[in-house]
Amino acid sequence: MKCFPDKKIPVARHGVTVGITLLVGVLLFTGCGKAKKPTDETSAPTPEAAKQMAADHVPVYAPPKTTPAPVAAPNGEPDLAELNRAMLRWLMSHHRAPASFEDFAATAGVAIPPAPAGKKYIIAKDMHIQLVNK
Repeated sequence: MKCFPDKKIPVARHGVTVGITLLVGVLLFTGCGKAKKPTDETSAPTPEAAKQMAADHVPVYAPPKTTPAPVAAPNGEPDLAELNRAMLRWLMSHHRAPASFEDFAATAGVAIPPAPAGKKYIIAKDMHIQLVNK
């Protein structure tokens, strides 16, 4: 072993001491911590745990659950602008043009007010809803 004149500890022995100290420290710190319980994957969570898990879950986006409001202006006339917005939503969700106004009305999910006397709803070529004479 090699010794330095001003040091009494040999170089090789100093390296072993540091290595053992580091090894003991690592073993001590890796052994600390909370022990995990083994889980049985076939067992269902208790009702209290299920409620807690449901309470912890926050949806990113939840569309409002409302009933469709009638698409009519305050004076009782149909609101064609709102009907056209409903038509655009329908077109975006179905990816096709409706076969007729009745097809749109049956699947739109909005309450469509009755047409004024002597008029009916149609879908124009530009996919806008219009009132025309019967």
